[in-house]
Amino acid sequence: MRSLHGHSHLCLVVADSERNGKLIHLIVAGGTPVWPLFHYFQARNLDFSTEATYAEAAGLFIDFLAVKACEFAKVGDRSRLLNSFANALLYGTIQDGDDPTGLWWHSRTQQRVNRLVDLVCEISDWLHERYKTTAINPFRRPASVAEQIAFWRRWNTSKAASLLNHTKGREAATESAKVVRAVALPGDVPIVADSAPAFPEEYIESLLFDGFVLSGGQAKNSPWLRWNIRDILITILLHHGGLRVSEPMHLWVDDVFIDPSNPQAARVLVHHPSDGIYEHPDPISGRIISSTRADYLQLKYNRRPLTEATGKRHAGWKNSLLTHRARNAFEVFWFPQSIGELFLSLYRMYLQQVRPFSLNHPYLFVTQDGEPVGVGSFSKNHSSAIRRIGLDPVKDLGTSPHGHRHAYGQRLEKGGLSTKEIQVAMHHVSPLSQKVYTQPSAADVREAIEVATLKLAAAGLPFNSPELLLPPLK
Repeated sequence: MRSLHGHSHLCLVVADSERNGKLIHLIVAGGTPVWPLFHYFQARNLDFSTEATYAEAAGLFIDFLAVKACEFAKVGDRSRLLNSFANALLYGTIQDGDDPTGLWWHSRTQQRVNRLVDLVCEISDWLHERYKTTAINPFRRPASVAEQIAFWRRWNTSKAASLLNHTKGREAATESAKVVRAVALPGDVPIVADSAPAFPEEYIESLLFDGFVLSGGQAKNSPWLRWNIRDILITILLHHGGLRVSEPMHLWVDDVFIDPSNPQAARVLVHHPSDGIYEHPDPISGRIISSTRADYLQLKYNRRPLTEATGKRHAGWKNSLLTHRARNAFEVFWFPQSIGELFLSLYRMYLQQVRPFSLNHPYLFVTQDGEPVGVGSFSKNHSSAIRRIGLDPVKDLGTSPHGHRHAYGQRLEKGGLSTKEIQVAMHHVSPLSQKVYTQPSAADVREAIEVATLKLAAAGLPFNSPELLLPPLK
């Protein structure tokens, strides 16, 4: 039976007893668990948030099959199934205020559609190998000459953009060039995106020390401590360290070090929530050993990483470039570097005056009840701080938490850093990801044109003369 929201499936989160109780997604369709997909998640051991995207793609495809599969029952029509699914995702299923399919899908971006369809094909390929099912979009060979040319163009572009391009051997890609998917889907449509909304730099000091203020009752234990230091520290990490809003939530108390090049400044490492390495004394031998963070949380505190938490405690994790591979971590690069000194002073104040000393977890940023703070809680406080300094918390104005990361990227660009340097500083696996952060704004372009116009005028070229635009009246 289909639900009122147009979904023929449920997505549950269950504990997998075969993997020490790790949370894993389970799709239920028609009242029956989709066990092959559950086994796929077991085999892949994906990050919890990444697994959720796979589950979304599979669930959407199940919904689509529930209402449209009968149209593609004939063998000759089955090649159209995936294209029809992609088009429904891309353009939506609502027409003139009605939806005969009952799916009620709104349109999605081409990039999102490509991602969802790729995941469906990936799952289908695994099911074909494991259970000998019919692949939704099998590979065929040999690829045509035009298809091989297209492959090598994509490969060369990817190689040029990759930080590890020296590891991409042409010999290994030769075999891949000879095969192609049976069903060709529409490719990405090039879109010239508007400049990313960045937090206005002239307001950052006011936000930190006028926006994040505490009421008298909250600061009664330390009259001089009138700021919400926790949220100031998080905002500094976003604005001057370029972190995504969810990444500070994964920091542990021990992830802040003294910078060896400047003892007055902090050095911060952000570890992978599950696979990050944590060094600690062995409870039996006393010697220092290394464990993954997931293992240490389970053994020491009977907790799971925040990526596997549900509700307001959940914090996501995006695939990032790890600058410290041995620790599965990346470093926060302060810009300007002097911010590291401010961060260290506030960090020490936070540990001494705010964060309880003994808690049943190692997370740095906590709520008043001692639990790890969530993204939603910080975002709410950030919005209040924005209003307190007379601004509106609007994403398109750059005054949302993510606007700080955009400001960081644009500051790096204006500071003259190279593409590769910006890639490492922003922890992007591909430099193509940072284009939206470093693209000049419309105001930047107007200012540049004004400067160029003045230069031309100074050189004696009358390109700013109104007479060139409007002929004189006779």
